[in-house]
This record gives sequence, C-alpha cells and structure tokens, in this order.
Amino acid sequence: SNMNAHYLESVRPVNGEYNILCQYIRHDKMDVLRLLPDGVVFTTLLRHPLDQFLSVFNNFDIKSAIPNLQVYHNPYREFFRNPDRIAKLSPDSIYHMLQNSMSFDLGLNPIKFKESDVVDEFIAKVDQDFHLVMILEMLDESLVLLKRLMCWDLKQLIYVKLSMNNEYKSSVDEDIQQKILEWNAIDLRLYNHFKAKLETLVAAQDESFHAEVSALKALNTAFWKECYTNALPVFNGNKIGFILSEDHKNNATCKLLATDDVTQTHIIGMKQFKALIPPSDVLMVRNHMQNLKKRNPAMLEWNDVKDVLQPAKEDPDTVNEF
Repeated sequence: SNMNAHYLESVRPVNGEYNILCQYIRHDKMDVLRLLPDGVVFTTLLRHPLDQFLSVFNNFDIKSAIPNLQVYHNPYREFFRNPDRIAKLSPDSIYHMLQNSMSFDLGLNPIKFKESDVVDEFIAKVDQDFHLVMILEMLDESLVLLKRLMCWDLKQLIYVKLSMNNEYKSSVDEDIQQKILEWNAIDLRLYNHFKAKLETLVAAQDESFHAEVSALKALNTAFWKECYTNALPVFNGNKIGFILSEDHKNNATCKLLATDDVTQTHIIGMKQFKALIPPSDVLMVRNHMQNLKKRNPAMLEWNDVKDVLQPAKEDPDTVNEF
C-alpha cells in the first residue's frame, strides 16, 4: 500500500537494505521486496479469531475509545447490538482492527468483505505469498517448521510467554462468542484454511520432527526454570511478569526474553535512529520501562539499554549488546 511504502522508505537503512523486517505493517509483497534482498522468506502468525477480537477489544480499550460503550457493564453485548453502526464511532486508528483484523493486516480491502470470490482469491494469494503461515495454538510445531525453513538451531527459538492467549474468553457469554465469530467470518475462513494446512503438514512429518518439538518444549521448560523463580500475578488484563533467579539476575538473555515486544521495538528504534530521536522520546521510553518493570521485574531495565544511544565505537568488530 502507499501507506506502507511511505513508512518503509522513511526508515530505510543507510545501506538501503534490511536483513529482517518484523513489524506490524499491512502485507504488501512488492513494498517488502523493494527493501529486502533476493531470496526473502515470508512468514506470518495467525490466532483463533475469537481470541484475536477479544485481545484487540481489551488491549486497545475499545470500551473507552467508543463513547457509546463507556456506560455499559457488558460492552460486548452492546457492541453486537448494532456492530456496523457502533464500529464506525471508533477512532480511525482502530476502526480497521475491529472486524477481520488479520485479513486486513494481510492485505484484504474491507469493502470486499462481503464478496466471497474475492475472499477466496485473497486467501489463495496469502497462501502463494507466504512460505509459512504459523498458528499460535500450534506454536511449538510452527516454530520447528520455521527452524527447518530457516536452517536455524532450536536454541534460537526459545521463548518466554509474556501474555495469556485466551484470557478474556471465559468472561464472554456463548451467544456473544458466536456473534464475534460471525462478525469476523473472513478471519475465521483464513484461520481455518491455514490451520488445516498446518495440521496436514505436521501429520506428514517424520519422527525427527516430533522429537524436535518435544526438545523445544523441554528447552523452554529448562530455560524458564533456570532464569526465573516464579511468575507474578497477571496485570493489564493479560500480561505476565517474572522474577529473575538470584543466579541469573544480571543475565542479559534472561532479561531480554522477559521483555515485551513493544519495549524491544522502542530499544531497537533508539539504536537505529539514535541521531534523530528527540530527548522527549528518550524520556518516554525510559518512563515506559521503569513503570513496566514494577510489574515485570525480570525485564530489561533502563541501565541495560541506555548505552545504545552512545555514538558507535570506531572498532568495527565491537558488538553493542543490550
């Protein structure tokens, strides 16, 4: 899209080329190919549309964002009393996230939502564009397939769960859950297509694949036990915090993997654009990290990352770690 192209051009690296593009942008294959080298691998991740909608509704505080919902104890029921009208009352920045948000992110124009043949063509194009479409509910299997696709090592796939996936479902009545799925019918078609494809792919794998899935689960369990003493109570609706073990309270890897994606994006942005960042933005990142660390003590702290703002050292072999 033009919006994507403008953004990507504005952050083009000095050498004109990225190695990895991993961010929340709408998919446009040609936009990406203009910035990445030949042989680029396209991957994405889908989750169940019910969880996706509820996550958007809560993480972006839709109840507060739409005035008509603020006075209702059950904002979901009020929203689905007339979803088309109420969705249009939302701010422009979140309007397209309220219906079929995964399909929108992958390039489907909302005015085509009711054209079944166009939706079929869209799903086929996603299938053609992406080398691997992962499914959150089959994350370990998806990651092992990604590892094989990219020729990586299992240790590069260790992850720490920093939020609950289906945290809101239990508080939503079954009839509303059904309305959510009907409202996000295209996302459901998209999800079902790629979940079935992934299940077929996994079923066709040999024993070594399933051994790697088991090994990844074991690696994750061992890493969590080594790095953290325990998880803290859920905060901000679905976020999880950890406490570092005494033996690893200064371990950079333990801290990094306990740090959420938003904070890591801020840190990478400071490092990439340090010559252009105004002091007010730096202060915003510092305050964000200090406030979040109160609920998640295991994450990176400001002292761990502030050095990324320093001028690069002359020695080309020096690696700036944070």
